[in-house]
Formats: sequence, structure tokens, C-alpha cells
Amino acid sequence: MHSLEPVLTPQGRLLLQGAGRLEAAFAKGSGHGLLQLGAGEVKTDLAAALGYWRDFAARYITAVCSIPDLEIERQWAVPPLQQLEFEVLAAAAPPMTGAEYLTSTVLAELWTALDAAFHDELAESKKSVQDFLKEKNPAWNLVGRVHFNLAENRRDEEAPFAFLATYTTRLSARAKAQHLPLARALNEYAGASNKQRLLSLLLPVQRAAEQCPWLKEMVDAGEIYHPLRWTPAEAYQLLADIPRLESCGVIVRVLMT
Repeated sequence: MHSLEPVLTPQGRLLLQGAGRLEAAFAKGSGHGLLQLGAGEVKTDLAAALGYWRDFAARYITAVCSIPDLEIERQWAVPPLQQLEFEVLAAAAPPMTGAEYLTSTVLAELWTALDAAFHDELAESKKSVQDFLKEKNPAWNLVGRVHFNLAENRRDEEAPFAFLATYTTRLSARAKAQHLPLARALNEYAGASNKQRLLSLLLPVQRAAEQCPWLKEMVDAGEIYHPLRWTPAEAYQLLADIPRLESCGVIVRVLMT
């Protein structure tokens, strides 16, 4: 994989020089190559130039994972990044062949090509979005989702369990989901421009609350945004409702020592 070198042409097309499994993807077009890089190579050890393009494409895949009701509304579209974001990304590019042609406009065009490639390959696969991404790398199914984490706390005899709601924002270079406390989402997605992303993130929690009275109480009281000490009875209630929670899109993680 180290022998592969990305090349940006004066026309803004991204090519790949060298031999390897990515060659076929890039032969289909820049968007298909970026899709394979961003979705399928999240665990691959890459040189700086290819890593840059993987990170760029992974931002798109992360945005896909944040869209509500993906499986219901198949005509969804991923909006491009803001102009300033494209400019910052263009300025941060590492040395590569054709780097002098890299501009915010070129990045915006490559984002559009990536979006088109995603829809083409998804349609060709005849799979759900979740199964399509799972085939690329199972870790993508964890991104953009709320997780209810239950852990043991043996030092607390009265409440020997701890509960924390988190959400995953992205994957690390080794395809590990990056968790943040759910309360951080209120700050990260503050403002009218991010309101839809916040609603999308919290939608599964709202749906689950309609089926689980104990969760509705937590949501109404705002406790869902704080770490909580739990009794065995409270922990059991969560475990008993795992099928309901996961059917609504909430992932439950049980972390026992």
C-alpha cells in the first residue's frame, strides 16, 4: 500500500499511480477511488498523501451516517462542506504530485464526485445503506449513533452500576469509534445551522423514550446528558429493554470487568 501515490491532474481529477487493490476503484473514477479510501481503508496504514484523501472521504461517510431515516428516504443528499472548510482542507494538504492544482473548488467537485459514486455503488449493491457500509467496514455502523453504556462500579455498594450516554462522531485511523458524552452534542451542534444534525442524532432516543417509560423520565428530566449511578434494578431495566432500544437505533454497550 505504501507504493501507491495519489496524483491530482490540472483538470482536478484524482488518479492513483502504482499497483494495489485501490487501483481498480480509482480506474472507475475519482469518486469511486475516494469512496474505497474513505469507507474501506479505515484500518490501512497509509502514507501522508493517501491518508489526507482518506480523511477527506471519511468526512463524507461520517456525514452519511448522520442523516436520519437513511433506509426510508433513499433520495437523501449529503450537503457539501462550507466554503471555508474546503479552503482550510486545501491549505492543509501534504506534499503530493499536483498539489499546486488543489483548491477549494477542486475539493468541492471531488466531494460531488464522491457523492455520486456512493449512490451509484449503493444502487448497484441492492443493499441497505447499513449493510453497504458494513461490507466496507463494520465500524461505520457505529458512527453517528447514540450509545447507552452500562458499566460496573464495584466501589459503590448502593449503586454498583454506572450509566453514560455517548455518541460517536467519527472513526480513528484504526477504525475505532470515537465516543463523546451526549451532553457534548448540545454544544457541538449549537446554532440554527446545526439544528438538523442534533435532531437527527437525538431522534432514536426520542423514539426509544416513547416505548420505555423509564427512559422518557430521564429525557424529560435532562438526566440523559449526565453520568448516573444506577442500582441493580435500574441496570436490569436497561438490559431487559435492549431489543426495544436497538430497534429504535440506540446501541447498548455493556462494559463489565
